[in-house]
Amino acid sequence: MILLLLASLALLFGLSKSERQQALLFTEDEYPEDMDTLEEFIQSYYLLLDSDSYIKEYSFIHPEHNHLMNESPALTDFYHKLLELRAGRRERVVIYQIGDSHIQSGFFCGTARSALQKYFGNAGRGLIFPHKLAGTNQPDDYQISSNSRFGNISKPRSLSGYTLEITNPATLKIKTNSFFQIDSKFDQIRVFADGSADLSDDSGFLRVSRENNPACSSHLLSFAQMRAEAELKLPGSMERLYGLSLERDEKGLLYHSMGVNGAGFYNMANEQQFFQQIGILEPDLIIVSLGTNDAQGRYRDEVMKANLKLFMKNLQDANPSSAILFTLPPDSYKGGKPNTAISSVEASIREYATEHDLAWWELRAVMGGAGSINTWRQSKMAARDLLHYTPKGYMLQGHLFYQSLIKGYKAYSESGEPR
Repeated sequence: MILLLLASLALLFGLSKSERQQALLFTEDEYPEDMDTLEEFIQSYYLLLDSDSYIKEYSFIHPEHNHLMNESPALTDFYHKLLELRAGRRERVVIYQIGDSHIQSGFFCGTARSALQKYFGNAGRGLIFPHKLAGTNQPDDYQISSNSRFGNISKPRSLSGYTLEITNPATLKIKTNSFFQIDSKFDQIRVFADGSADLSDDSGFLRVSRENNPACSSHLLSFAQMRAEAELKLPGSMERLYGLSLERDEKGLLYHSMGVNGAGFYNMANEQQFFQQIGILEPDLIIVSLGTNDAQGRYRDEVMKANLKLFMKNLQDANPSSAILFTLPPDSYKGGKPNTAISSVEASIREYATEHDLAWWELRAVMGGAGSINTWRQSKMAARDLLHYTPKGYMLQGHLFYQSLIKGYKAYSESGEPR
């Protein structure tokens, strides 16, 4: 297969640009202006070649299942936006991922984010939150500290999953690192909050703008130069902090993620503030990574379907222009035995996605199917509870997801249609 592809590449090198475009099935009108089809074909091919080399280190993976399902027409517009970003015709593409404890830890999303940004451009770390100040676990690629005391508000949920109550003026110290081997410096901080108070322009900030939507206000603050650290002064009149976004005034991909320990369709379906606040991010793609906790406890299929339907109605009513991609839950145990309810959750999501022309990714199938968490545990990729995964396990899942998305993009960049 590789020899055949290399032969094809050699043949394409001898063609004119118009002949190459015809060979790759796109026409001049369909392909973004200034995009070299051969260049994009070659770059995405080698991207997957490097990715495959990494995946081969893990013999328990089932790579034949690692592709997105029902991509057309679900992701066609999203892939085209990525093409436009690569061609310089678009400033930014935004992804927003919703999840549970698998996502809150940050290892899955951090791996996928850094890999995608190395190809599509780094527009910043995206959404962060002072989780430790709220009494919960925080991703490892940033730190937020403060000498002030805050109140933690768990309900209603916000776009970052959590909320801090601000009763007195406070200072947040923010510091990023290169945990995921990508430049984490930023020159903009976007603050999502309640209240009408303006933020201080001390500490080198140049206040740019404030934007309001019905669910929260967004304050965009900028620096003159890139930096890895900043101090943010919050006035007591701001009342509530919903989240922060670290960004770069550069073209590229912005990948936000929110995870809430214990989250599922069952307890997120009625979070109206959460759904409304997502819109201020203007996501081009929303990834829904829920289902593990819906399969815990006493599982009833009709309840799962009703919660899924309500969640999706509220999500899409508030964000009608965003493409949707489900990631089906990973393998897990319940009560010391393989959790058979996971199969029912998968079936419910597949059925809903098929009926509504949405895409999905079958993580458990890629992992090795039902019971595969045992193999992952033996390889030190899963935790002792056979429900969660180790940092290395989550990072492998993030890489697998990245690869599946690149496969879909590559197919679209070659032919104008997802696989």
